[in-house]
Amino acid sequence: NVFEANYDTLISALEKNGFPNMRVIVGEVGWPTDGDPNANPKNAQKFSQGLINRIFQGKGTPKRPTPPDIYIFSLIDEDAKSIDPGRFERHWGIFYFDGVVKYQLDMGNNRSLIPAKGVKYYPRRWCVMSPQALPTDPNLDNGVSYACQHADCTSLGYGSSCGFLDARANVSYALNMYYQTMNQSAGACSFNNLGTITTTDPS
Repeated sequence: NVFEANYDTLISALEKNGFPNMRVIVGEVGWPTDGDPNANPKNAQKFSQGLINRIFQGKGTPKRPTPPDIYIFSLIDEDAKSIDPGRFERHWGIFYFDGVVKYQLDMGNNRSLIPAKGVKYYPRRWCVMSPQALPTDPNLDNGVSYACQHADCTSLGYGSSCGFLDARANVSYALNMYYQTMNQSAGACSFNNLGTITTTDPS
């Protein structure tokens, strides 16, 4: 069990340094759902449910039979978080940014996760690569780079949920993420005429 191994490694280190009874709180533990080949809702659900079951059972570790306080990380995704450790850093949430449940968890006593209520959405509009735009357009690379500097494109990386998209769909994803991040401002879908607004869901 990876959790036990990591936790007891810390306990052993504390004991070795003269702190055998120091209280330990697990402030962050979870599993990401995107941004890496192993980061997906299926693996995250398996990990989180196993952790919750462990908490319900009051199970400790070989070094400390008494269970510690554990805080699951995290409630929602953070689309502006640093990705220096990896693209997965923005995808730890159990809920999507709008409160939609990513994967279901059994919380005991017939309780489960419920989505946020009363969420107001922008109109169903998307910014996509214009049919007239060409992949060879000299402004294309700069446009995509600019979009991804100011919006979250981590789902486009290798092994991520949208890493399989073709070139045109890849560009559309980047432009649309910027467009939505800018609250669907009309000027946010220009990109030197590379983008166009559509009411047809490109996904």
